[in-house]
Amino acid sequence: MTSRPRSNRPLIVNGWDFGPHQLLSPGDVAKIFRVTPKTVGQWAEQGKLTSVRTPGGARRFSRHQIEHYLHNEHPPPHDQDPQ
Repeated sequence: MTSRPRSNRPLIVNGWDFGPHQLLSPGDVAKIFRVTPKTVGQWAEQGKLTSVRTPGGARRFSRHQIEHYLHNEHPPPHDQDPQ
């Protein structure tokens, strides 16, 4: 089986960088916002966070987007199961 060559170019989705070294797992994002990974998944399903799926189906988030929400006035709302 031949794998696809990987590119070092950024992958931009909805204006957010999903390129190499920019991916966060739902657990990573959950720790940052002090919520559960389930809440992070719900935010993605609701369109509050942009995500991509790995070939194995795991959801990944843009470090760029998460940092933007951390440093601006409009972070994802903490309306679900806080830890």
